[in-house]
Amino acid sequence: MGISCVADNTPWWAEDQPSYVSDPSDPNYGKCVGYTAVPGGVHCSGSYPTTQRLCRCDTPSSSIRTFGTGLAGSEITTEEVWIYSHFVAAGDVGVMTHFWTTYETKTDDGVVIRYYIDGEQSPSIEFTPSLACGVGFYDSTGPWGTQWFGKGANDGAWFNNFRIPFQKSIVVTAQHKYETHPNFYIIVRGATNVPISVGGVTLPTNAKMNLFTTSGIFEPLEWIDIVDIDSGAGVHWMHSLQVASGNMNFLEGCYHGYFNGNTEFPGVLLSTGTEDYFDSAWYFNAGEYHLPVSGFTHLSGNGSVNWSAYRFHEMDPLWFDDGFKFVWRNGDLLDPAGIKCMMESGGSIAGSPTQSNVTAYAWVYTW
Repeated sequence: MGISCVADNTPWWAEDQPSYVSDPSDPNYGKCVGYTAVPGGVHCSGSYPTTQRLCRCDTPSSSIRTFGTGLAGSEITTEEVWIYSHFVAAGDVGVMTHFWTTYETKTDDGVVIRYYIDGEQSPSIEFTPSLACGVGFYDSTGPWGTQWFGKGANDGAWFNNFRIPFQKSIVVTAQHKYETHPNFYIIVRGATNVPISVGGVTLPTNAKMNLFTTSGIFEPLEWIDIVDIDSGAGVHWMHSLQVASGNMNFLEGCYHGYFNGNTEFPGVLLSTGTEDYFDSAWYFNAGEYHLPVSGFTHLSGNGSVNWSAYRFHEMDPLWFDDGFKFVWRNGDLLDPAGIKCMMESGGSIAGSPTQSNVTAYAWVYTW
C-alpha cells in the first residue's frame, strides 16, 4: 500500500486496527499495529486520531456467499475458547446454517457452546449440544436425525441446521464446565443474505434468534415461565424439555400461550397434558421416537424418572406481534367435572406430581 513502517506484531487490540500510526506525536509513530490475530475482520467505521486505517472494506452484495470453519482433534478446556468469528459488510445479513461437534461420550456432560451476535458481551445463545437436539441426560442413542438436528454416531456427532441470523458479526466459542477433554471436533458454517422462513412466511431481515433457558427445581403445580417477552413481534420456533421427577405425573401439566399482552388465564391452551404437546398420548406408551416435528428422546430411572422431549413449531408457528409468554406447569388440576388444565387453583390434583428438576430451552425469533 506504499507505506513503510516498523512492524509491531502485538495482537489486535482496538477497533481502528489494522492501522499505520501516522502522527509524530503518538508514541507508536511509524509503526503498523494490530495486524495479527484480527478477530475475523472488523468494521471500517473504527478510527483513531493518530492512525490511518489499513482496512479491506467489503461493499454490500445481494449474492449468497458461504463462510465457516472446522477444528479437528483439539481439546475442550475449562477456559472459554474462540472457535470462529465472521463479520459482514454493512447492508448484508449473515445467517449461521450449520453446527456439528463430536467428542467422547464422557465429555458430553459439561460442553457449552456460545454464539455472540452483533458484538454482544453476554451471548444470547448458549447451549449444550445434546439438549439443543432435544435430548436430555446426555442420552447417547444414535444414529437418528431430522432436517433440523440429530446425532450421527455412538459418541458425539451432534448436529443442527438452525438458522441463526446476525446483522454485523458472529463469534462462536466452546468451553467445558468441569475439566479438559481431548478429541474435540467442531464445524460451524453460514452464508450471507440467506432468507429465513417459518411456516412459509419469510422473516424480516432484522430478525434475531433468541435462546431462552430455564433451569431449576419446581414444586408440584408450580407454573414455569419458559418464555416471557414483554413487547415486540416474533415467532416461537422450537422447544425442548428435560425433567427429573419422582414419578411420571408431571406429564399431567399443560402448556399455555399468552399472546400480544393478553395475560388472562388460560390464554391459548396449547396442550391438555405434556405428552400431547409433543404429539403423543397416554404417557408416551409407544416408546421413544425422533420425528420431524416432535420427539420423545429419553426415559430412565428406578422409582424416580428422567425424561426429555422436543417439539418444533416450524409447521405450526406461534406468532406474536406485541409480547409473548410460553408457560408449562409441573402437574395440573381437575375441575369438578374432571376437565383438566382450566383451573389456576382449587379442584383436585391429577395424580401425585412431585418436586421436579426442570431444564427447558425455547428458540424464539424476535424483531
